[in-house]
Amino acid sequence: MLPSQNRLKKRKEFAYIYKNGKKINSKNLSLVFVSSKKMETRIGISVSNKVGKAVSRNKIKRQIREVTRFFLKNLKNHQNFILVAKPSITSCCFEDIKKEVFYLLNKGNLFKNEQNNKNN
Repeated sequence: MLPSQNRLKKRKEFAYIYKNGKKINSKNLSLVFVSSKKMETRIGISVSNKVGKAVSRNKIKRQIREVTRFFLKNLKNHQNFILVAKPSITSCCFEDIKKEVFYLLNKGNLFKNEQNNKNN
């Protein structure tokens, strides 16, 4: 489970990031990120109704949450970001999601130290 201080919860926060953030796309995910004044890195996950029924949406959210928890200690502080799932993500396994999240975070230069993350 992602710690409470690292979660985006309010609609207002999501709207601000969508409006002012930079966007990076991959095949199954999009990353929208923006700098923040708060010390913690905060993460939001968005999975729309287009992805599937509630069971599959919740499964995808759980998988993305676990992947972000895994990378959390290596992420820069003062960042807010949202991972948006595309409908094609339903055919992905956990390892594929992990690789895509790593690719997006790396492309967005959101890791503290690049050399620690080359092996993933």
